[in-house]
Amino acid sequence: MNRAPLAAYLRWNLRDGLPRLAVPIGLFLLLGGLPIWSLARTSGIASLREPSAAQQLALQAYAGMLEMSMTLGALVLMSGVVAFDRERQYFRFLFSNPVAPWQFYLQRYLLSVIAFALVMMVIPLGFSMIVTEVPVLAVAKSALLYGALYGALAMLAGALLNRDGIVLIGVVVITTMLQQIKAELPGWLGTVADALPPIAAADAVRKAWLNSSAADMGSLGLVVAYSLGMLAVALLLIRRAPLAR
Repeated sequence: MNRAPLAAYLRWNLRDGLPRLAVPIGLFLLLGGLPIWSLARTSGIASLREPSAAQQLALQAYAGMLEMSMTLGALVLMSGVVAFDRERQYFRFLFSNPVAPWQFYLQRYLLSVIAFALVMMVIPLGFSMIVTEVPVLAVAKSALLYGALYGALAMLAGALLNRDGIVLIGVVVITTMLQQIKAELPGWLGTVADALPPIAAADAVRKAWLNSSAADMGSLGLVVAYSLGMLAVALLLIRRAPLAR
């Protein structure tokens, strides 16, 4: 298998993914940065750096906006990538060189997930420099987990459908709702909730890591296994099914 043509796509995959990687940073700056900046103006930056009510409010804003930015950033990570290339038939010149489509999209997936985790580290690093120290490695691990799960789900939706965005958002919303109220559901619907992507398990693992606690290994294993399974099915579809359809 000739790896040289695939390696040539590496910098183009990174360049095309950069606007998506800016989404979580932009969201955090807009939704989290504004209240923190307002606190700094009213209470003074010194009060944010010392234990105080202002620092607690800043930490609350940081925690809430970090999770939202990570979730939405992971959601757009691979959304539309495969489907857009198929719909616009870009694959006709993307793969004019001897590169297998499944290898190209696997490279894009892995590069996007790793870059997403690195970019997400900017948020806690910046907050630690300006306000007070917060965990950085926990954010990177959480971003890797969310990028892997949501990226694989988006890739699978794109391998199945040309218009994958609505389906992707619908699956995420329905899954989140069902898994949050699973205890109140009838037995068969609870089984359906368990069979859907383990978003609740990913939330629990992230919450534990961000609170500097040990994550449940069963939940972590479920998220990793489900992500790898969706990725494998997506790559199989890309390899076996016609791109033009």
